[in-house]
Amino acid sequence: MPAGLAMTAGFSACALLGLEITGSETKGALAAVCLSTGGSLAGLPLGLVMARRGRRVGLSVAYAIGSLGALLGLTAAVFSVYPLLIAGMLMIGCGQAGNLAARYAGADLATDANRARSISLVMWATTVGSVLGPTLGLGMSSMIGSGNGAARFAPAYVLAAVLFLVASASIHLRLRPDPLQVAVGNEHGGVQAPSFAALKGVIAHPMARLAVIGMMLSQGVMVGTMTVAPLHMRDGGQANTVIGLMISLHIVGMYALSPLIGRITDRIGGPLVVGVGAIISAVGAEIASHTDAGHATGHIVGLLLIGVGWCCAVVAGAALLTSAFAPEDRVASQATSDVMMTAMGALAGISAGLAVEERSFHDLAHWAMFVSIGLAVIVAIAVVQASRVRETEITTV
Repeated sequence: MPAGLAMTAGFSACALLGLEITGSETKGALAAVCLSTGGSLAGLPLGLVMARRGRRVGLSVAYAIGSLGALLGLTAAVFSVYPLLIAGMLMIGCGQAGNLAARYAGADLATDANRARSISLVMWATTVGSVLGPTLGLGMSSMIGSGNGAARFAPAYVLAAVLFLVASASIHLRLRPDPLQVAVGNEHGGVQAPSFAALKGVIAHPMARLAVIGMMLSQGVMVGTMTVAPLHMRDGGQANTVIGLMISLHIVGMYALSPLIGRITDRIGGPLVVGVGAIISAVGAEIASHTDAGHATGHIVGLLLIGVGWCCAVVAGAALLTSAFAPEDRVASQATSDVMMTAMGALAGISAGLAVEERSFHDLAHWAMFVSIGLAVIVAIAVVQASRVRETEITTV
């Protein structure tokens, strides 16, 4: 929970802080994109640390780096230095990489019957903190007042720095025994490190490939719309507290329903849940695309639904990916998957800023709808192909 609150507190303020420092919406969006970029850059090194030292060390290091990043964000706010904000958000992205990797810790000791539920419970545990982060971070900036310029966003980064540090210390002290080392049964090695071979293994496995595609495209839709939605709402004259509420409810969609989605995934299978999530995201994106900048309701509902769709893809995708590999090979495939997922988010965030500057938020959200529909079609094709393979196997037997 502390790490989720820390990440969202820092993220909720970064685009508005970047805009305040530079006067450019594109640079504000770029600061927000650095969260995904940092997560992508940290994915493989974090996987390497976990392969060698286990989940406990990897997660505690990731959160410690996130705390240092929040301190850089604080300095950027106080002295209005944009490059420090960029560096800080890249390091906070490392903390977010830790949040993503933490969901796999819930699956290390799970069985096929409850793997998705185990993943979802870890995600659900971050809900309270993640939801409160934007409300607290932007709420404090509103209390300080716009007359203080960029410095009014400083409390969000103080909060993030402290909570990332709390998360790091808690994991280091309390995650014993290490679930990955217990699952592998060897505390001195045996876990495969991330490599190009791991990527080839993911691509070669049909369900793992579908899981990664689902998580990548859902991440792209979520980050692309979420990066520029606060700026779009600000252009409509909406208050920071309303923008913070929108982000908070979006995060409710991302995490609050995860236990239910985990149960459904274990019951009906991951591919169907990824497909349903894609349709939900498509509906949310289309609602957001038809909402004027000055109207809050459409943005809140649309981004809430996009969050639910993302949750479906991430819970079901993580379960599919974990089930596809033996315990000693999972860290490599998981780290590879998370790098691809966060890289897609970074690309989507950069593209979103440019798209809104050249076209409009309406066009961007409309395009996001088509991406989600495309994912639903990919899932449908994969489900049909898998069904035909099973029928062929039964006939052969």
